[in-house]
Amino acid sequence: MPDSTWSEGVIARHLTKAAEILGEDITVDVIEGEADARAICRGCGSTAENEPEYASVTVWPWAVRHAAECRAMPRPTEA
Repeated sequence: MPDSTWSEGVIARHLTKAAEILGEDITVDVIEGEADARAICRGCGSTAENEPEYASVTVWPWAVRHAAECRAMPRPTEA
């Protein structure tokens, strides 16, 4: 089951295809700040970025599309 804790500044999260298959917390996170809006895939690291006023037509749709297709696994971190 994916983690319900969101990072600072995250306003939306979309589970990736890999998360749906594996049941892990691999998401595309949408972060909206005063200067920019961006989305980052926690699986492959891809990003989309734009000014906040254009986020609804660029960043948000990219996040949804990318999450639906991405099967990448994040690189393991050493404990």
